[in-house]
Amino acid sequence: MSDLDADKFMEKMAKPGTEEEAFFARRRALGLGVGVDAEGNPARSKSLIFIDFEASSLSPESWPIEVGIAQLKDRRVVVESKLVRPHETWPLDDWSDKSAAVHNIPFSELKNAMPVDEVAHWLIERVGDNILVSDCPEFDQRWLERLLGTVNEPVRLEIQDFDRIAWIAFSREEGVLAPGQIGRVYKTKTNRGTTHRAGADAADLAYAFRSGLPKTVSPDFLAPMSEEDLHLWEGGDEESGV
Repeated sequence: MSDLDADKFMEKMAKPGTEEEAFFARRRALGLGVGVDAEGNPARSKSLIFIDFEASSLSPESWPIEVGIAQLKDRRVVVESKLVRPHETWPLDDWSDKSAAVHNIPFSELKNAMPVDEVAHWLIERVGDNILVSDCPEFDQRWLERLLGTVNEPVRLEIQDFDRIAWIAFSREEGVLAPGQIGRVYKTKTNRGTTHRAGADAADLAYAFRSGLPKTVSPDFLAPMSEEDLHLWEGGDEESGV
């Protein structure tokens, strides 16, 4: 083989093919490590963190009153949520009685809630460099930015769309969905409904996503699932934090 042919061969081998790109896209969507970091160490796996907000209203001036996050840890859905005391600069006249009738959080309850900057720092610490996922990113991103805007440091967290993450994670190849898996995801999502409370609704997304994963325990999908894990898989208990 000539030097020119060798260079062309090495250049071709360095570029991932369509199937490889789809494989790595699925790993990223599942929060699994891909490649190596700047020091040459295997890339650390990232987690999907499902997020949901309740807010004062649906107007452009609305502000968050509750944030909930849910995460899969060893197949268990772990949930945390915080009520948010409104920031002094937020327009209190944006409070909507119509929205309050949906989420059932009275304004009086917010007076004893955690100060907004503390909630923001708590969320930043919990999320780290993991992947935020929401089924309504247009609204949730706005409320997230309003929340983060109360801390004196530049922080940018971007919420990914649940449908996009599910599409990537549960496709066999780029553009070809695995119908059984994606069907389970949306069936679970529909059956669990919504409570209009941030923690529970974030947990619903985590349960829906989990239902599409292969019924195994290990990230490489080789270990069989125990009876306890199978119970959790089929809609078992969630763990909550405060």
